[in-house]
Amino acid sequence: MDINDLKAIGKKLMEAMPAYRFAQNARQTIQIGAAGDTTHPIDKAAEDIIVSYLQTLNDPLTIVSEELGVMDVNGGGDLVLIDPIDGSRNAVYGLPIYSTSIAVSAGKTIGDCYIGYIINLVNGDEFYAVKGHGAFINDTRIQSHHSEETEIILYESQEPAKDLPRLMRLFSLAKRLRSLGSTALDVAYVALGAGAAFVTPSRSRSFDFAAGYVIIKEAGGILTNIDGNNIDHIEINLERASTILACVNESVHRRALEALK
Repeated sequence: MDINDLKAIGKKLMEAMPAYRFAQNARQTIQIGAAGDTTHPIDKAAEDIIVSYLQTLNDPLTIVSEELGVMDVNGGGDLVLIDPIDGSRNAVYGLPIYSTSIAVSAGKTIGDCYIGYIINLVNGDEFYAVKGHGAFINDTRIQSHHSEETEIILYESQEPAKDLPRLMRLFSLAKRLRSLGSTALDVAYVALGAGAAFVTPSRSRSFDFAAGYVIIKEAGGILTNIDGNNIDHIEINLERASTILACVNESVHRRALEALK
């Protein structure tokens, strides 16, 4: 499996997903996924497309996905981490910001991931990276910015009353704040330089940030936990694993950590 396979999956998703955006049953709960979150029709449809494609390949793979959990294909092999719809609440409520995130790992930890792919399912933008070969958006190379400016800071909060007070000093560094509701896209946009930093004090699962982790590192940026600790060692599974602080460069990362103390 290579990046072209992931692009082929992205094309299939872009053809199918618009029909689910304003469907009458968009908010219907059809099951509770393996990771414990509510599964809507759009989540299941996206996952089915991805898994069906992977099953057509001859590669031995082990799927780790938000809805179905863990499944071996062709006897099992490299891990494929899938978040079928990252930002599904946006999708079912009609907000046009959601994505699919796929990462491939040769081992059992985040540091073993070697391919990252994120597609914005509204406009079709593709962010991707292969370890050691750089990061791209729509086949154009991207590199992190060297500026110390913090014009825009992105954030996500699952518990605003608890999280936001801790983030206020960091927010004071920014001219504008944005909360998009798709962690994968948040990290990808920092890799692009559209935001100087992204932070979430809530723990995310490995499939939420694995693809973004590969992309931002290949772009020259940084992704750690909110305390500045390396997350390479984090195990790939369905549990909530880590907080996230992603920054365009080391200088912004240092400033952000100081503000978060």
